[in-house]
Amino acid sequence: MSYEQEPLLSADPTHDFYNTAERDIIRRRRYGWYERFRRSQTAVVLIAAMALFTDMVVYGIVVPILPLIVKERLELDSQAVGFLFGCYALGLLGATPFFAILSDRYHTRKLPMLLGMGSLAICTLFFGIANTYWQLVIARIAQGAAGGASWTISLAMLADRFGQGEKLGVVMGTVLSANTIGAITGPIIGGALYQYWGYASPFIFCAILAFFDFLTILMIIEPHELHDDELLDELLDDTQVNTEENVTPVGINNDLSLWSLIRDWNVITVCIAVLMIASVFSGIEPILPIYLKERFNTDPTTIGFIYISVVIPTIISPIVGSLSQKVGQWLLINVGMILLATSSALIALPFALELIIASLAFFGAAYSVASTPTLPLLGEFVTKNGGGAYGQVYALWNMAYSIGMLVGPVIGGVLLQHFGFFWAMMCFATTLFVTALFIMGESYIFLLFANADRGILPDSPSAVALIQDDILIENVD
Repeated sequence: MSYEQEPLLSADPTHDFYNTAERDIIRRRRYGWYERFRRSQTAVVLIAAMALFTDMVVYGIVVPILPLIVKERLELDSQAVGFLFGCYALGLLGATPFFAILSDRYHTRKLPMLLGMGSLAICTLFFGIANTYWQLVIARIAQGAAGGASWTISLAMLADRFGQGEKLGVVMGTVLSANTIGAITGPIIGGALYQYWGYASPFIFCAILAFFDFLTILMIIEPHELHDDELLDELLDDTQVNTEENVTPVGINNDLSLWSLIRDWNVITVCIAVLMIASVFSGIEPILPIYLKERFNTDPTTIGFIYISVVIPTIISPIVGSLSQKVGQWLLINVGMILLATSSALIALPFALELIIASLAFFGAAYSVASTPTLPLLGEFVTKNGGGAYGQVYALWNMAYSIGMLVGPVIGGVLLQHFGFFWAMMCFATTLFVTALFIMGESYIFLLFANADRGILPDSPSAVALIQDDILIENVD
């Protein structure tokens, strides 16, 4: 007697396995609650948000106290303050490609994140015991190098799980909100701990926070584990699956290289915009506390609270991320840069403290509008070209931001030293405005000289955006 093996799934589309509840039962039998949570999109968002929160707390906790340490304790000038702020970006710039290539080439997200967060805890403790300026420089560079993993890998994980479209923009905006919370709490905690518990207390706090984040990183799901879940979904959908030919694991296609990304004009233009935005946003950090101290005699705790006005408006990032998918990322980037230039000029005016705080709030909102669309824009570019280079494309974003973080504080310190706060902010405003005109100039050239078949400047990101907008309008009409 012979028995035919019953097929696992019926070809009948009305089979019970197509029911969502049945799928959940299968998953519960295969995985425990912890494994199901690890594989959920919620876990990815939480891990990425926690990593960016921790990184920003570590970065921002010294904002109200580092100028005081350098100028009062070490008796150095504002140029030394600016250079020390920029050292974080120097470390970030150097370490980012290493973490990105390690992550994409070896198909791992967990290992680079663990290395980065563990190193962050150690070097932050070293920062707390440093007694000389050059010890502070070494510790600050090491902090930046460790932080390179958080940004690069976190953004790559989000692109792994959410692909492209409006959802990616919303999720990245949401994670940037966690970054905003870190930016809010960092200066406040740093100012209060330094003022009431001494020099080392802010850095001990950051080391403990980094260790806690190290534990959460252990939950990271690797791309090949995600691929196993995709195969299960294919099986439950009763589709023909060929694991060698037809299925591409999420985030591990190696068709795109770092060099091919660098040669793409769209990527270059985004990175130029990111560099300029970061230069101004970071350039204000070492000079604003000095200006507030000299003009209004503010203490570190007050300076920390004033920084809330900069970062609270950036909670609009999820809204900006969603809006960018509807009106176009390039449009919002250009508008945001013009608004950021305007707000920089307003901060420079000799207002009362209340009006300066209002201008800083405008500055924070404009920063969110300008910077948020750059993240899903790069992710969509990689997805449309076969995937596999999310870590590397966000490494380029991170490197551009790092260069901005490096040159911005240094230039800000030099301008403050030789020309004063007013002209420093006016220089920042002019730089942003010129950059926005450069990006928009492609649009103007395209509109003036494009021929009937729209063949002029095919690689211009602004021109491509205009074509897409026109097609959308024609379809609506």
